[in-house]
Order: sequence, then structure tokens, then C-alpha cells
Amino acid sequence: MFDFTDTRYTHMPFVAADADSRPKPFCCIMNNGLWKLYHHTGSSWKRVKTGLPPDATECGPAAEFEDGMWKLSFIAGGWEGDRRFRLYRMYGLDSEPMIQGFADVGFVRKNTVAYAPRRGPIVLVEPERVITLTIPSVAYLYRLSYDPQQPNRLLVSGELKEEGGVFSWAYKPGLRELTSLTADGVAAYKCAFWQGDCFYAQRHEGFEDRRIAKADTLEATRLPAGDFIQETEEHNGASLARGEFE
Repeated sequence: MFDFTDTRYTHMPFVAADADSRPKPFCCIMNNGLWKLYHHTGSSWKRVKTGLPPDATECGPAAEFEDGMWKLSFIAGGWEGDRRFRLYRMYGLDSEPMIQGFADVGFVRKNTVAYAPRRGPIVLVEPERVITLTIPSVAYLYRLSYDPQQPNRLLVSGELKEEGGVFSWAYKPGLRELTSLTADGVAAYKCAFWQGDCFYAQRHEGFEDRRIAKADTLEATRLPAGDFIQETEEHNGASLARGEFE
């Protein structure tokens, strides 16, 4: 098995199956004051060489092993001269990242591009349709991911308005199933799942001074989806081109 143990601050866990159905962890690790992407080789954490500026912040990894390679998506930005954040995708862990569009949170999975600005809405762009998730009660979105073993289950972390605090939700578009996720008595912040285990960014000091922990207890509470999320769907006559949402 594996764990996310590291002496540095870590967050944004993600676990995907390799070609032999073994788990491969990804995460972000604090490196000289900046978050950078890492993947686990089986013995140690190794930096994903994105080729982005040294002062770039990299976060939100999501990956799948397909066509004999790792396909990785992530969010990055904040470097001097261009503070805007973008969604990127890499075909292979040593390839050049390709810009998918401006976004503060998001991922790419197969032919689906999911993205959102900091305050939403969340937009899922698929070949024949676009799903928009508007969340009026959200002040900030901090991560948008998915469960590789249940790909239709979105994992959303953020902060609610009016001192509502940090939340962690699982949401299934179309089915309109919304669940609040609590790990060890707190919101399962920026969580990931592998074979029933939940990994989340556990707070130690400041808000983002966190280390990834495996939850000892996990509570899933159903919420009335219509009270929190307004879902709309628009069908397209033709496939959407990559980067169309820029």
C-alpha cells in the first residue's frame, strides 16, 4: 500500500491506478514557499517537471493512465508578469504542458474539461453538451476534482459565504446527488479516495499549513442538492474544440 507521509507541507492528494491496477499517488508539496506538483515513484516523491516559471504555483493534480502514458492535468499560475491561473494538461510526466484555458480550479479527464473561476460557476465541457453548476452560497472554490473509481462523482472543496466555513462536497451531475464529507470531525478538505480510504489535507497551523492524512473516520451526509446547486445543461450540435472556453 502507500501513504502520503512527508516532513514538508502537502495538500491536493490524488490517487489513480497504473497499468497494473496499482495505486499511484500525486500531490502538491511546499517547495521553497511555493506549491509544486509531485508524483510517487514507489519509493520516493519526485517533482513533476512542468517547465513553468520557477515562481509558479502548481496545484490540483488529476491523472489517469491511458494509451501507455500518464495523462496529468493541473492548475498553475501566479508568476511575476502574469498572475492569472490556467488549467493545463500533460501527455506524459515529462512532456510540455498544454494550456486548456483560464481557471482557478479544474481538471481534464478523457474528453471532459471541468473548470471554474474562484467564485464559480463550475462548467463541465463535454463533446456534445455543457453542464453548468451555479453555487450561490459559495464564497470561494479551492479545489475541483473527481473520484477515479466513480468518475461521475465530483469532489468540491471551498468556503461558504457569511462565515459558513470550509466545506467538502461530493456531487453527481445529472443525478443531482449532493453529499457533505467530514473526515475526523472536520470537512474533508481537498480530499481524494482510493478503495474506500479517504485522504485529505489536515490543518496544522495556518489555513494552508497542512499535511495529507488518511481519515480515521469518514462521515457522508446527504444534502438537498437543489438548496445548494443550480444545474443546467446545454446540448451542442457539434463537438467543442479544446480551449473553447478561454
